[in-house]
Order: sequence, then structure tokens, then C-alpha cells
Amino acid sequence: MGGRLGFGIGEHAPERVLSLVIRGQQPYATDPDGPLAQAATQTLAESRREGSMEPFVEMLESFAGTRFPVALRERWLDNDPAAIEAAWSAAVAEGAISEDLGAWELRCLIYVATGDVDFHDQAQQAANEIPNAEFISSGESDHVEAHLAEVDPVLSAVLRTLRASG
Repeated sequence: MGGRLGFGIGEHAPERVLSLVIRGQQPYATDPDGPLAQAATQTLAESRREGSMEPFVEMLESFAGTRFPVALRERWLDNDPAAIEAAWSAAVAEGAISEDLGAWELRCLIYVATGDVDFHDQAQQAANEIPNAEFISSGESDHVEAHLAEVDPVLSAVLRTLRASG
């Protein structure tokens, strides 16, 4: 959910950063009917009821088609299910973050997995609206796989964005 926070900073506190690198997110209203969004809503409710992040983590692993590395899995399981569900529900309910992306003066890099049906097209639209934004569609098949990539496929673009903002 950090990408959504990044868009919030760009909209409400751009003076606090020199640039933004946002991965796997978009600033418009979240579509509650997207495949990942539906699965997240259902399994976060289940996680809250059970008092364990296990149902949510298992859903993410199912999307990725693999079991997470132990350290990552433990970090996810260490979260408070009620807090994560509340954050997710708030993000879905809040609607669009920005009123006018065309007014942004920040340099931005926005990148999303090619197969991320929940975020790809809207993230590309946001990059087209932000005057100093670059968009990269990385080769991963979905939102979860993009976060598991061993080697970041956009590192050179991240460095280019950060260097141009100094």
C-alpha cells in the first residue's frame, strides 16, 4: 500500500520530497471488483476473524504461484490483521487521491507489472497525466510477482529519476 501513500504525498505534500518512485499502484478510485481487490477484501476479513494474517498471505502466495521466502512470509504474518484490513478498507473507500495530476511538478517514476490487471492501465494513465513522469511496464505477470522479483528490472530508471531530482 506504499504506492498509494506515494501518490498521497505527491498530491498533498510535494514540498517534502524531491521525486517519487511508485510501484504497483494508481491514484484513482480502487476498483473493488478487480481480481486482487476482491481476494484481498475477502481474505483480510477472514484474517481479522481468525486473528492471523495466514489467509491473506496464502492468497498472495496463490496469486504468485509460489510460497514466499521465509523472511518475507514472517514479515507478512507479523502484521495486525485488523490494522491491515482497516488500511485496505480505507484505501478502497477513499476514492481518487488527486484532483489534478497535470498540476504536479514532481519528477515521478511509476512502474507496474505488465500483467497487473488491478493497477497497470490506471498507473499508465496517471504517468501520462503527470508532466514529469515516466512509466515502465515491467515483465512480471501480476502485482504479487512484481514484489517478489529477485533483480529489480527498473533499477536504472529509478537511479535516473533520483539523479535528475537533485
